Amino acid sequence: MLTLKYILKLNNKAYKYRLTIKLMRNMSLKMLLPIMLLLALAAIPVGLAAQDTVTVNVTVAAVSEITVVPESLNWTGLQPGAAGIAQYIDVKNSGSNNVTNVYIYASTLDDETTRPYGTGDPSKYSAAGLIVIKNETDQIPQFVGRIEWNWTDSISGLTVNAIPSNSLRAWGFYKNTTFEYVWAVGNGTNGYCNSSGAIFAISDIRDDGTTTARTLDNTEATTLSTDGDVNFGYFSVSGRAAFGGDNVCVAVASDCTKIYIYKYDKRSESGKNFGSCANSRYLTTRQLAPGDILRLSYLSAYVPKGIPAGDLKQGTLTIVAS
Repeated sequence: MLTLKYILKLNNKAYKYRLTIKLMRNMSLKMLLPIMLLLALAAIPVGLAAQDTVTVNVTVAAVSEITVVPESLNWTGLQPGAAGIAQYIDVKNSGSNNVTNVYIYASTLDDETTRPYGTGDPSKYSAAGLIVIKNETDQIPQFVGRIEWNWTDSISGLTVNAIPSNSLRAWGFYKNTTFEYVWAVGNGTNGYCNSSGAIFAISDIRDDGTTTARTLDNTEATTLSTDGDVNFGYFSVSGRAAFGGDNVCVAVASDCTKIYIYKYDKRSESGKNFGSCANSRYLTTRQLAPGDILRLSYLSAYVPKGIPAGDLKQGTLTIVAS
């Protein structure tokens, strides 16, 4: 047996230790020293770790931002007179401010600047003009922004009782997939369709070529009560069969050559005061806090008959939140 006494000094404190080692037969001092060293190290007391705290402050800037996914929607090989499979988009509040009012508009007016009828060229038609959408509560899809141009030729059997003959300026067909409805516009007080007294009328009977379907009576007409802006007169049209009995907006070009049908466009700017139409609506008015997601679960492409085959001009849908 070997008993060792030693004093270990650590952090100015002395620690006494006694080690008793039973020597094995034939064990040399050279073999014993490493063992003694290990035992000595193991006996060193472990001191407490030092600690302190750091205060952290973060301020987030006020940013209004939304992110829309997916970034593109595609419908291919759609038959004339048919609707595409419904798709969805998610609108995420990716900013730091609450948003409450969300609306949408299409690029149709920028894409389709000239009358495409009779060209046979699909690139003259805006793809955005075929997209329909529903909000969270509506049951009937409506076009995000669709143009119908004046027909220029006469329509056989057309009888427009709702518009004085000296004011009748344009007429045409509103096409909703397989169905068509005859419409007509008359100018207002200054000879244009963006001034008070202008009239928009649309038949409540699907067009079948008969005079009955092509007769526009006073009950099918809406009169513009106040002047529009430099580009359009804005009509709040309600209860018409062509729009499923829903409340929609029809913007008639000041020169009466085209109509623009929409519901969820609330833009209010010079020459594009679409929000002035009483029937214009937001997609939602509920509050979206930062990180919240609004899912718009129904978007589809309605392809009217009479659209030429091929790729239509690529369009865009713009979603705005405030």
